[in-house]
Amino acid sequence: MQIAVNAACLRRDLPADTGAVATQIIFTLCRQQPEHQFTFFFDGDIPAGMEFPPNVTPVVLPLRGNRAWHLYWWLEWQLPRAMKAFKPDMYLGLDGTLPLRSKLPSTILIRDLSFLLDAGLQSPNQQKQLKKNTMDYLWKARSIAILSETTREELLDYAPSVAKKLCQLDIGLSDQYKSLEWDDREAVKREFANGSEYFLVTASIHPRNNIMPVFKAFSALKRRQLSSIKLVLAGSATPAGQEIVDAMPSYKFRNDVIWIPDADIETLARLTGGAYAMIYPVRMDGLALPVYAAQQCQVPVIAIDGKAGREAGADSALYSDPSNLDDLTEKMSRIYKDEQLRSLLLSKIPASRAFNSWERAAEELWQAMTGPMPQNP
Repeated sequence: MQIAVNAACLRRDLPADTGAVATQIIFTLCRQQPEHQFTFFFDGDIPAGMEFPPNVTPVVLPLRGNRAWHLYWWLEWQLPRAMKAFKPDMYLGLDGTLPLRSKLPSTILIRDLSFLLDAGLQSPNQQKQLKKNTMDYLWKARSIAILSETTREELLDYAPSVAKKLCQLDIGLSDQYKSLEWDDREAVKREFANGSEYFLVTASIHPRNNIMPVFKAFSALKRRQLSSIKLVLAGSATPAGQEIVDAMPSYKFRNDVIWIPDADIETLARLTGGAYAMIYPVRMDGLALPVYAAQQCQVPVIAIDGKAGREAGADSALYSDPSNLDDLTEKMSRIYKDEQLRSLLLSKIPASRAFNSWERAAEELWQAMTGPMPQNP
């Protein structure tokens, strides 16, 4: 069987920014299904170092520009025309889109609906296109893969009629995320934070990820505590976050901020295991993967209150009021000063779950793609 895959989003699917979730799932799926052929269609250069399984054929269809009509043309004309040469039996859209002109049975993967609030990580033109066409994508798709209960609720609020199409995938997590022994933690601290304790933020530099509120709360903490604690940011710069990057050199406590823009999964796992606490500032994502990673590493979490953060953190995290910057500073101060609170939060982390590096998620996605087609009510 031939499967056409819209893999354009894999070009920006980085471990620290998105958890590389789509990449992990689709590559696992291809390895699980060696008897089937997959064609990955990219809208630009393939990331350096991306190695494909033997049953994957990568194809580059360069975008003609970044305007809205260029995106429309790529999805509705360039992509279907290129797919015909491979005679695919089905289509998989890893970015939640599909060519509406195509008659192929289609499955789409949706992480969240933040673009409806202009709070997605996509470009403004991409968000505009998604806002205009997502209802049509949902209706046309034979099945819709999601990654969390948070996204399920968002989708059912937005399009209740697609309930029977939804397939919630199990969460995967690399086994490199694990609790570190004292000596290993000290080594990580020496390597990344000059030997100091540090708060870790795993998220791209983007306004929707509340990086500036974290900077302000950290400044208030430093003035209050007069400590050597550092703030480590793991995540790449985005065009929308360029002003934040430009402002970093003038930040008062810039010498206490370490930015790691290109961390791979191994580095992220070590950073997470070595952290004093994780700060999860993202409210609009559908999957709070860094929270699960922190739990796996026995690291406490402070999250700016949001649905995905609550779903992942439950009773094992502190939640700060998104409308009150002082509350985030207070939570950071409490967890820094109060070892008993830190121990209490760690004791509430659920017993280690069987994360499976996306093996089960890939199996569930294949079933969604090839199983009986659900019917709309």
